[in-house]
Amino acid sequence: MTLAPFYAASGFIKAHIVAALVVVALTPLQFWGFRKGSTAHRATGYLWLGAMLVVAISSFFIPSTIPFALMGFGPVHLLSVLTLFSVYTSVRYARAGNVTGHSKTLRVLSISFWIAAALTLVPEGRIMAMIVAG
Repeated sequence: MTLAPFYAASGFIKAHIVAALVVVALTPLQFWGFRKGSTAHRATGYLWLGAMLVVAISSFFIPSTIPFALMGFGPVHLLSVLTLFSVYTSVRYARAGNVTGHSKTLRVLSISFWIAAALTLVPEGRIMAMIVAG
């Protein structure tokens, strides 16, 4: 494991990685650590949502490396659009008292995040793959 690829990365990639690591750290607390609706759940939830926004927004400044990317945007950028919509929708549901809608929206978002995070480790040459593989 080496952090050299992280240090050499652009500011957008660094922000993207740090925010994603915040999501990784907070997800277990949100889903299993705090009583739903508690002050801790809400406070951590706002941090989690903020980190998800940073992950999504910073991704638009990270060009796709796939051959069929359109103007630097690839399929993963659709997930960023879904993330922006899901964050907005989940807050609306929570404020309206729609716990079921809030919960389902964030479960789908979380599962999507974990799939995308796992895929960053697969292609050779990706920064996270280089960090983990050393």
